[in-house]
Amino acid sequence: MESFKAKILIYFDVEQKNHNKGFFPPNNDDGDILKKPLNSIFVALKGDIQSTPDFDTNVTVSTENNYIILSISGNNVSKFRASLLSFLRLVDLAYSILYIDK
Repeated sequence: MESFKAKILIYFDVEQKNHNKGFFPPNNDDGDILKKPLNSIFVALKGDIQSTPDFDTNVTVSTENNYIILSISGNNVSKFRASLLSFLRLVDLAYSILYIDK
């Protein structure tokens, strides 16, 4: 049986001038400018993954070195593609909110 896998790394370009300043505060207490936005996205994705119906795919989300890692695997190409597109839409929405041009 054929197996399909995808690993997506989510990261932010904090040097970009058009991002939402509220999510990337210039003076963070611990000096880690990525901590707040990465944690927000991680919590949203993890909650969505835990509340979605079973599409015969395995989805995990984790954080590592200022990245969010989204891993998706499955045996049915249609269900795999549906899951992958669903989570990519969530990531796109998160980026759209973070990078609203004021």
